[in-house]
Amino acid sequence: MKPGLPAVESSGRRDLVQTSSCLWVWGVPGALVIFANAAWHAHWLSFVAAGLLMTLCIAWIGAACYINARRCGRTHCMIDGYLLPPLAVLGLLNVVGVVSISWQSYMNIFFLIVVLSFVLECCGPKYVRRGR
Repeated sequence: MKPGLPAVESSGRRDLVQTSSCLWVWGVPGALVIFANAAWHAHWLSFVAAGLLMTLCIAWIGAACYINARRCGRTHCMIDGYLLPPLAVLGLLNVVGVVSISWQSYMNIFFLIVVLSFVLECCGPKYVRRGR
């Protein structure tokens, strides 16, 4: 380890993005979200089917980010881990008709959260050390 950077190096080793499971943890649900959105626009999936698939995948991504944030403190995972689960709840409320939001707006919110979290990580520290 380099002097002065042990926490960052240790965090990097615990980061799930550095493992082969990254594809299953984020790649599969990410691809399914994009598929569900495209299928909704192409009228291949119903409102409910597309919504459930998008909501489930966003909840999966949010939970994976939350777990990874707890493991290593990755900046964008901390942001996504706290913001994506409530977005998934909003999606479920949309599916059952409690709220009314277009799936395009829902996806725009999702992409905005993800892009902003990566921008903040690029402009700041990659890993945020949490007090334990």
